[in-house]
Amino acid sequence: MSIKRVKPTKNSGYVQGYFNPKNVDKYVGPEPIIFRSSWERKFMIWCDNNPKVLRWSSEPIQIKYWSSIYKKEKTYHPDFYVLVEKEDGSQKQLLVEVKPESHIKKPQPPKTNSRKAVENYKYLAEQYVTNRDKYVAAQKYAIDRGWQFVVMTENSIK
Repeated sequence: MSIKRVKPTKNSGYVQGYFNPKNVDKYVGPEPIIFRSSWERKFMIWCDNNPKVLRWSSEPIQIKYWSSIYKKEKTYHPDFYVLVEKEDGSQKQLLVEVKPESHIKKPQPPKTNSRKAVENYKYLAEQYVTNRDKYVAAQKYAIDRGWQFVVMTENSIK
């Protein structure tokens, strides 16, 4: 199933919606252009408005990866592909994932054993392991093509 069939929802806990670029000639990916968080939306605006971004696309590819949690092959859809012009005039191709900082850092065990604290720790630990599995596959995919894989968080997008 195409990731583009997964429509935005109001119940996700994240700001979601459709993005309409001003510079439509720069966007080269599948449509509709869906942002699944406010940070993805900010990144889309940056891509659309930055003159150093020559082309970009949202959720353009599928990468197979091994899930160490589910013990089976799954599919990962990185958030963005971006072609940028560097200062020296050369070009760089990036595969970009936008994630909350809390989902890419190894979580610390809870200080209390309350049900909520343990559930939150379990959720963050699963996100961490899942993302690690995805990023290993994305890194290999990018390197095989001479690209760079980058994970951006709310701290790097600001």
